[in-house]
Amino acid sequence: MSVTYILFEILGYKLSLIEAIGTVTGIIAVVLATQSNIWSWAVGLVNFIFAFWLFYQVHLYSDMLLQVYYFVVGIYGWIYWYGIKSEAQTPITLLSKRARMIHIILLAAGSVGLGFFMTHIHTLLPKFFPTPAAFPYTDALVTVLSVLANWMLAQRKIENWVMWIVTDVICTVLFYQRGIYFFSLEYLLFTGMALYGLLNWIKLYKRRNYTAAENT
Repeated sequence: MSVTYILFEILGYKLSLIEAIGTVTGIIAVVLATQSNIWSWAVGLVNFIFAFWLFYQVHLYSDMLLQVYYFVVGIYGWIYWYGIKSEAQTPITLLSKRARMIHIILLAAGSVGLGFFMTHIHTLLPKFFPTPAAFPYTDALVTVLSVLANWMLAQRKIENWVMWIVTDVICTVLFYQRGIYFFSLEYLLFTGMALYGLLNWIKLYKRRNYTAAENT
């Protein structure tokens, strides 16, 4: 499926079928995630497939490879949220101070390393990536942020929403610059959804702790 296969035109912008499906499934998945709904993972798996092919065609290679990670973690998250042996949903928790520091170090090192690699990917693997990567370091930052955020989401850590807010703001600008305007609009919506998700998960976290305290 190509970005040149146009579904319809809105205000002079030609919306491809692949971008339309990727946008709709992405929005649905995030809405479900803000509600702590396990079906967000199922819809997300569909979104990852279409996003993979879209990002390859607009030369955002880090984001493209990110979808492979998303797919694997999506399956893991689907299982983890209900647990392998238990029907009880895994509780929402906070990262420890040590875990936060580790995430910051991983973010810095991963962004620089991946950005450097993507700067040279068209010379290292010209058969698969004949066109140089667009915005390699910014794209790498988004990718590493997303990897960490998605892992924390699967682990039901509240801080995942903070990471998503930062990621979504960057993506809104990045995708606009690459000319995929519906994805840019989608990530603008994601920013608001991530803020809502943060507030909602904090509420759920406090409610659970209050209930646990009452039962002790």
